[in-house]
Amino acid sequence: MSWRIVARRDALDPYRSRSLFAHLAVFVLVFGLLTYVAAGPDRPLATYHVSTVALFLPLVALLVGYKSIAEPRENGGLRVVLSFPHTRREVLLGTVVGRAAVVAALTTVGFLASTVVYLVEIGVPDLGSLAVGWLFAVLLGVAMVALAVGISASVRTTNRAVVAVFGTFLLLAMLWGQIPTLVRFVANGFAMPTGPGPEWVTAFRQLNPTTAYQTAVNGLVTPVPTPDAVYYQPWFGVLVLLGWTVVPLLVGLQRFENSDL
Repeated sequence: MSWRIVARRDALDPYRSRSLFAHLAVFVLVFGLLTYVAAGPDRPLATYHVSTVALFLPLVALLVGYKSIAEPRENGGLRVVLSFPHTRREVLLGTVVGRAAVVAALTTVGFLASTVVYLVEIGVPDLGSLAVGWLFAVLLGVAMVALAVGISASVRTTNRAVVAVFGTFLLLAMLWGQIPTLVRFVANGFAMPTGPGPEWVTAFRQLNPTTAYQTAVNGLVTPVPTPDAVYYQPWFGVLVLLGWTVVPLLVGLQRFENSDL
């Protein structure tokens, strides 16, 4: 299938440009140094990655994907690609698969570097919990790549893609939790509400992909008593990450197919 050709090209582009080695070095340094400084035998190794992955990995994944469609569209390269037997859908799918493979590989290298440091400094980690942390980190990375590629396919220029991706990162990293407060403020007649927040506020916060990732990993690796609400369950986190993977791609595909190059 032609999407595999596109995916192979996107997966190998960082290697051809030699930027892959710089990315690998950054991941080894970040994960290895974090483990060296913070890890200890008192809790599973996977828990030390949660905060770093939740902030660092989405940023990297968004940077990997934001130019994927917008840049060749802007410089005319996309017309050359589409002159071959590729449909726009295949180009989008191949781009996502290729760039997600790069992020998954970088994440894997980071976890391996962390494991090596832990082995040298402390001993053998809990491999089961480490595998869970790695799997959810890969799911988060894939979701963020899909989000970035969906944005890239929805806009016409790289500058617009940069603004949209930067705004998305700020929304997810800093502003998501403030949205319910703003909604309640407006609904309360432009006055700050008092008393405990309604349950939908907590549910909304769990729809943030990084929060869903953190809740799922912490729930599986270090089980602690939590409310019975479905949005605290690990499987709900998986659904949230799948939603952030599929919905942006569908929106981006719809805009991409209905726009002129």
